[in-house]
Amino acid sequence: MTDTDNTYNNIEELLPRFCEGMTTAAESRLVEEWIEQDESHRKIMNQIHALYLATDTLHVMKSVDTEKALRKVKGRMNKKRISWWEWTQRIAAMLSIPLLIAVLWMYQDKDEQQEVAQMVEIKTNPGMTTSVVLPDNTVVYLNSESSLRYPSRFVGESREVELIGEAYFDVTKDEERRFVVSTAHQSQIEVYGTGFNVEAYAADGRISTTLVEGSVGFFFKDKAGEAKMIKLKPYHKLVYTPESGETKMFATSCESEIAWKDGKIVFKNTSMEDILHMLGKRYNVDFVVKSNRIKEYSFTGTFSTQRLERILEYFKISSKINWRYLDSDEISDKKQRIEIY
Repeated sequence: MTDTDNTYNNIEELLPRFCEGMTTAAESRLVEEWIEQDESHRKIMNQIHALYLATDTLHVMKSVDTEKALRKVKGRMNKKRISWWEWTQRIAAMLSIPLLIAVLWMYQDKDEQQEVAQMVEIKTNPGMTTSVVLPDNTVVYLNSESSLRYPSRFVGESREVELIGEAYFDVTKDEERRFVVSTAHQSQIEVYGTGFNVEAYAADGRISTTLVEGSVGFFFKDKAGEAKMIKLKPYHKLVYTPESGETKMFATSCESEIAWKDGKIVFKNTSMEDILHMLGKRYNVDFVVKSNRIKEYSFTGTFSTQRLERILEYFKISSKINWRYLDSDEISDKKQRIEIY
């Protein structure tokens, strides 16, 4: 008999006692080393452990000596080696089948789910929007040139996602697991179940969070680099500037901030600077402002399927703001440029 055969027989005898906590310290180390040798060994151990838990639950172990029964079977088979599957089948014959299935699922399927979980990334093209349903049924709307990374399965005490760009979150309520949105500017928004909008483009010098309903906590670093948290109330917008660490809070109807997810553009006494920012995302263009006086204007209006040219003509008629397309010699330029003067 080879050393491998001896090891196999020793482990075969030790596993039942290991599950019951009856092994010595040396025997326990031998079993643990065997488990670490191969992934299949770990799965076998989980199966046997699950079977023993089920057996214990039914109090079968009080009336049936499984080790003795197995030794009898071994003797009758002239010491023929019994496979792990045969071993588990014989124990299973003594168990309640529904309970056995439930326990095996709990131990096996849980491990398999954790093993196959992986990060998923959703991106939107310039000028486009999309929506995605997360594993917990949270619905996320992504604005133009945005990306969202999230796990294919939420595990642990929190539901964490990463956002670059703009998104509206309709979070499924779960008081035991907070929902966390991390941005490229090292800030986080924590919620349990609520509706809110986050704008956090990597190239922008600010992050804005607009709360529609519920409650959120905005975590950030102040000018001194210390961690801070501000709680938002519904119908409020928080603007954070990472470079200076400053924050500003505004009351808002939320219409302008979240209309994009429904394919609309809503201006509610919105400054021209913010308007151009919104139009740039929606129509994938860059605006070049030639006069500072234009930044002093603000507008109110609602647009949906209108072309960009028609919206700009509205500004021209109402406030004598002129515009024109700029030609570019750079072949690599992906966006059209429009001069506002």
